[in-house]
Amino acid sequence: MKQLGSFKHFLGLPLLCITGSVFAGPPVNYDGWSATGGTIDTTVSCSTAGITCTTQVQDDGFLIEEVKTADYTYLRFVVTDPNATGATTDLDFAAETFIPFAFQGDGISQGIAAKQVIREAASGFDSTAELQRAMMRFSNPAMANFGVTIPPTIADDMYSIKLSQTISDPTNGYVDSFDYTGYTAFATVPNMNPDSDTTIGSIMDITQRVDIGEPIDPASKQQYFEQKRRAGVSGNTVTEPFPSNGYFVEGTPLSTANNLTLNGTNVTWADGDEIVSTWLAQESIMSDTTALTHQVIENRTTSTIAVETNFSATMPASPSAWEPVNFGTPPSLP
Repeated sequence: MKQLGSFKHFLGLPLLCITGSVFAGPPVNYDGWSATGGTIDTTVSCSTAGITCTTQVQDDGFLIEEVKTADYTYLRFVVTDPNATGATTDLDFAAETFIPFAFQGDGISQGIAAKQVIREAASGFDSTAELQRAMMRFSNPAMANFGVTIPPTIADDMYSIKLSQTISDPTNGYVDSFDYTGYTAFATVPNMNPDSDTTIGSIMDITQRVDIGEPIDPASKQQYFEQKRRAGVSGNTVTEPFPSNGYFVEGTPLSTANNLTLNGTNVTWADGDEIVSTWLAQESIMSDTTALTHQVIENRTTSTIAVETNFSATMPASPSAWEPVNFGTPPSLP
């Protein structure tokens, strides 16, 4: 190892600094670094106004540094391949983690914010995972009553985990994507364990498009699948004065009240209900003008469901009905 700093009276993962602010996620933006032959350079992010960085440990593909803001101090861990060269967006592997720390008496903040990317450009594979826990999830952890004046983090940015993965091979007729964002509840603050594993909301999108491989006409025969799920509420918001159930209350609904009718059956849902939209379409192997479509809308909170199947849908195929407020642009085939 090339350099090692001194951490006297190190407290590990202390808790909340009442007199300052704690950023949502990392204290500087992710990916503000690059690598040359395995040597990691964080000049881009460390040149941010109000930020100072001090290297503590460094080796090929590995860096630990102290990142100090006006309000708090963090340890940043950066890991990549030992011989990596390029910006983070070009690297096959990049991992970055921030942990708040303080010398004895300097602060009491805890948590972790981390991002990891694995990619293989030749195979069209790209996978990203982000994690935010405890006080690394918000910029104003209910401290307005203690003199903190910065606005609270918006609820949508207070997720606990965010996952994204794509696999794309257009040459062989395959495209797949997966996205998930999950939110968990906070316990009352100040508390020595402010975070929890109680899920309060989530968003999930899955799509897949693949060539059927039918010998009659494989290039033009495709199958498409899409599923979208919305449930609960986003991250926590702060209310004043102290609410009876603690500093943090539920944020905005991730599903908005609406309804959809399929095959004569109407499914309704209220704000925050768990709703799932599924659509499957496959081109006919015997015709260039028709397709099989199968559509489902579910309210899993109330256990209601509507299903519609069409064996001779007209190409280009699309859902027979769609609800864009919650599910966005309707899918289509091709």
